[in-house]
Amino acid sequence: MHFTKPNFATVKILKSFEKAGKHFVEISPHPFYPDGSGGQIGDRGTIGSANVLSVNSEFVEVDRALDVGSVVEAKTNSERRKEIARQHTAQHILSAAAEKLFGAKTVGFHMSEEFTTVDLDSDFSVEDVENLTNEIVMSNVNVEEIILSPQEVQKYRLRKPLSKKALESGRIRLIKIGDFDVNACGGFHVSHTGEIGIVKIIHDEKVKGKFTRIWFLAGKRAIKDYQSKEVMILKTSKLFDSSWKDLKARVEKCLDESKAKSSKIKKISELLSKYVSKDMKPGDIFELDENVVSYITRSKQDIPYAIKYSPPANIALCMPEMSKERVLKWARSLNGKGGGKGPIYRFSFEDFEKFKDAFKKFTSEK
Repeated sequence: MHFTKPNFATVKILKSFEKAGKHFVEISPHPFYPDGSGGQIGDRGTIGSANVLSVNSEFVEVDRALDVGSVVEAKTNSERRKEIARQHTAQHILSAAAEKLFGAKTVGFHMSEEFTTVDLDSDFSVEDVENLTNEIVMSNVNVEEIILSPQEVQKYRLRKPLSKKALESGRIRLIKIGDFDVNACGGFHVSHTGEIGIVKIIHDEKVKGKFTRIWFLAGKRAIKDYQSKEVMILKTSKLFDSSWKDLKARVEKCLDESKAKSSKIKKISELLSKYVSKDMKPGDIFELDENVVSYITRSKQDIPYAIKYSPPANIALCMPEMSKERVLKWARSLNGKGGGKGPIYRFSFEDFEKFKDAFKKFTSEK
């Protein structure tokens, strides 16, 4: 593994303060890699008895207060560093693969706690890029860390030109992946590509109108994702009494059957609504399926009525001759929750029997 900071150090607490309920310390030396530096997530670990929650170049957020002046041991989470190294090196390989195969240059890169994204400036084949990336991973290519002066760097053909800041730094750190890629970087990287294990692109979409963003997982993240999806697929296959190979066809068949049944239900609901509406009288109270309610409330709005359509007491009200203010005030007096613009309102009431008595009285009032 190639790291820019040690895994542990004896440190002194220079400052300790609380802000917005969070605890922060300034330590010397500072062995933790900051969040967001180089596009990657930062270190976690411990400082004395405290757990590290976040890191910037100056302060470290911890889960408890620490005494100023105390000297304690700071340790980074080495397993986390290894996994970050897998993601970061995978990004270098993936970006190089996209550029070599399709001329697609990387214009953005972001690593989060769950996945990594790469923004590319032109179209490409996800499958081809993923396949070449994994070829390099499985070939177990040597990954070198090379520290050079700006002048010495000139002999290398970098995938991305050096920034002005990098040139002014005096010493530049290159990450060279065999003869496949070389690029300046200050993040964590593996020593051999085989340590990455596997790289899987899990999603891609257009962003900002002209770029393509891909989401990928590498190492243990990719394995965990595969295991989670396998469990979900097998459980779903069992629900459909199908093998995973036939699952897509079974789901499509169920969706088609569901759409056909839904269409029949709509037709029956519309016919039933016409039948019910024909004999409705002012002050009537019905209990009907919500599909039927939808048709009735759209077509019948000339008399007061109420329809209960689901428990405990969801009610559709038609009150064509009363003001909205009066209807809402009456409903609130019965602890009704809901509303409407009139003449149709929808409320829920805890006690349906109490509602029925109150509704009959209310609609009979002049």
